[in-house]
Amino acid sequence: MEGVEIDWKILVGQIINFAILFFVLKTFVYHPFLNLLKSRREKIEEGINKSIEADNRLGKIDELKSAIEKKGEEEKKKILSKAEEEAKKRVEESTKKAEEERSVLLAKARKEAEDLKEKEREETEKQTIDNAFALAEKLLKEEIDEKKGKQITEEFLKKLKV
Repeated sequence: MEGVEIDWKILVGQIINFAILFFVLKTFVYHPFLNLLKSRREKIEEGINKSIEADNRLGKIDELKSAIEKKGEEEKKKILSKAEEEAKKRVEESTKKAEEERSVLLAKARKEAEDLKEKEREETEKQTIDNAFALAEKLLKEEIDEKKGKQITEEFLKKLKV
């Protein structure tokens, strides 16, 4: 083979150079690059796991929030119903108290009316007696005939009506 000659020394030198380069690249580039990729993958997986965990926690928080809101609504309804019941009780108490006061005032007004009526009756009776005495005195002072007696009696009755 005359045209192509292989120099074994150069070939062995090239193989040794290649082996050294391979070892250097593998040690200083390939492994750090693989470690970088591995750490990057782990960070990405960790981020995904944290995202899933956050979604789960968010779901739990939403459920808890819904439960708290539902409980709050129930408590609000209970408070409103208690307030309504208390308001009804107060209205009933106020109505009872007003009824009692009205009854007391009505009884007092009736008693006052009866007292006033009795007083008026006594005054009327006294005035009638006084008028009767005045009439009798007048009739006794004058000489009375039947005509004059009727006239005096009519005047007396007119005075009573007025």
